Amino acid sequence: MTILELKKMMMKAKKEDKTKANALMMLVDSAQKIAKEKGEEVTEKTIQEAAKKLAKMAKESIEAGMEEAKKELEIYESFLPKMLSEEETTKIIKEIIDEIGGKNMGEIMKRLKTRGDVDMAMASRIIKSL
Repeated sequence: MTILELKKMMMKAKKEDKTKANALMMLVDSAQKIAKEKGEEVTEKTIQEAAKKLAKMAKESIEAGMEEAKKELEIYESFLPKMLSEEETTKIIKEIIDEIGGKNMGEIMKRLKTRGDVDMAMASRIIKSL
């Protein structure tokens, strides 16, 4: 998805759903800010990075009792890649351990992070349990 497609989606949502429009506006703003800090153009990866950051904030809001943040969380998560299941993550971790010849937590986490489809908290828990 490009920033233009995201902006079009935001404009359409303004007429239909204020919560969605506000969430998309935050996403556009955050993605542009991240890209500017890096001195880059807004890419799909930048949008995903912004969505991940905003999803985390929405989860914190939900935990603080703000139920209206659930819809925002759904919107942000729709821009994120599908996360792997615990079984898939365990399989990948075991493959990495075989590749590097040992259980080096830092190296495993570094390799997993570049994938973008692994829940890092779950991965850490799995690595510790192996």
